[in-house]
Amino acid sequence: MRVIVRVAIVAVTIGLFVLSSMHAMLGHRDIAVLCALATPLGISAWGFARAGHDEPAIMLVSGVLLTVVTLILMLNPLGVHDVSIVAYGGIVLIAALLLSRRNFVAITAITVAAAGTVFALDMTGHTQSVVRRASEWSQLAVFVVLTAIFAVIARVASETLFGTLGAAHRAAVGDSLTGLANRPGFEATARRVLKRAASGGGTCVLLLVHLEGFRRLRVMVGRDASDRMVAEAARRMVSVVGDELVGRVSDAEFAILARDLPEDGGAEALAGRVGHALDFEFSGAAVRSTVGFSRFPRDADQLEALLLAAEASLLGAQPAERT
Repeated sequence: MRVIVRVAIVAVTIGLFVLSSMHAMLGHRDIAVLCALATPLGISAWGFARAGHDEPAIMLVSGVLLTVVTLILMLNPLGVHDVSIVAYGGIVLIAALLLSRRNFVAITAITVAAAGTVFALDMTGHTQSVVRRASEWSQLAVFVVLTAIFAVIARVASETLFGTLGAAHRAAVGDSLTGLANRPGFEATARRVLKRAASGGGTCVLLLVHLEGFRRLRVMVGRDASDRMVAEAARRMVSVVGDELVGRVSDAEFAILARDLPEDGGAEALAGRVGHALDFEFSGAAVRSTVGFSRFPRDADQLEALLLAAEASLLGAQPAERT
């Protein structure tokens, strides 16, 4: 999905630049200036996408296209009807494929409103059309019907396709047992968090939490019960750390990335709270944990090095029941 979003943004930005250059060479100054002013907004949308905000990026691109298309249609000497079906239909198609359902409905409603306004202006002679009565109400009805067909087909295809891809993506980066991120998902998100922290001068603490004697517990209580125990451990960790990033990085090991803890004892305090939360009884078996941590950027400034430092701390730590 992210690749598709970026390709769409690049295509729209390049298209606006080419359109501006082409109309400048043809002497259509108004349209050339309009497209030139819209091109930097495409670049801004790229910035949103690079920061991981795909939905706002596509909303910005859709808004830019709506504005540009509406104004160009008002300047079009050949009227509105045929051009509007292609131009507005393309915007609806982009929205259907790349936006959430709520934002898709919003963009479609705005598109129909903009098109209706342009048709009305064209029929009352307030555009630059040189074709007498270029538009009629029947043509507006045809436009709405065709746009609705575009929207429905594209949205059904999108939800069918991306629903499947979305499930595949969640399976690739999520842990089905606990609902947390798995190792690839945790590491991908952690890298983005550390990048933002580095650019903003923030600090982070990476905790590795190991459930002691997990294989022995699995033999004692059975596979199903041990899975429920892991899920309970995950729930307890999330209740302690709240909105911080938590992932299950192996069968019996979790990782937590906490942001902006106090420099003096903040990491130790969080490790103690997590260890205490994972000191519980489950199906007649005692669950205990060992917690190690490393600090960013004090101990390391890259995720791989931070994980190694936390692993070293974990090896030197004692089970929580003895700390």
